[in-house]
Amino acid sequence: MKKKKTILTVILTLTLLSLFIVTSCAKKSLVQTEKVPKRTKVGEEVIVERSDSKVPKWAFASEFDIVKEKGQKFVYVISDISDKDRRAAERIAEGDLKKRVAEGIKTLVNSQFVEALSGTNETFSQSFESYVATVTDNVAIVGLQVTDTYWEKVQRKKSKDEVEYFYRIVKRARMPYENYVSARDKAWEDFVVKAETDEERDELNKLIAGMKQTDDM
Repeated sequence: MKKKKTILTVILTLTLLSLFIVTSCAKKSLVQTEKVPKRTKVGEEVIVERSDSKVPKWAFASEFDIVKEKGQKFVYVISDISDKDRRAAERIAEGDLKKRVAEGIKTLVNSQFVEALSGTNETFSQSFESYVATVTDNVAIVGLQVTDTYWEKVQRKKSKDEVEYFYRIVKRARMPYENYVSARDKAWEDFVVKAETDEERDELNKLIAGMKQTDDM
């Protein structure tokens, strides 16, 4: 009986040890270690570690883009940040994503506004142009989520005998395009409510309808 218990104990120990080794190897494989050339020039940068074997394709995409996936549109943004501290770079990159999507939305609202304005009464064009700046500032960013992260640890040769290290973090985030549309239309509708005349209200509604047409393109 004791012999059977001993055998079971040995088998259990070996099984746990095997699982530990497999898990450790899996964790290590998530980080790609690169070979560093023995001779590098001053100012030269060499990647010593990276999260993937090569830079992913998405990292080369536009900083702000609208992409249709499986019938649904998304707003995508990319941030590329370098810092000596990896955690700091992560935080800065996430903050930069929000900044980039806000800037991209301002450009998008303006371009849609200009296109839709051509179909409205010229009498109200000037007043509507004064509204658009307020609208762009009031389009809320809702549902922005980080979808991908890639990082590199880079060695830079400062002098003949000195090197320094920094991290490059590339993050991609997306939010549903419909979230943008809802926030944009809500901002415009605030002006519709405040319209002084029925004619101005009708023209504003026509403008909003014109912008909605560009959403389907």
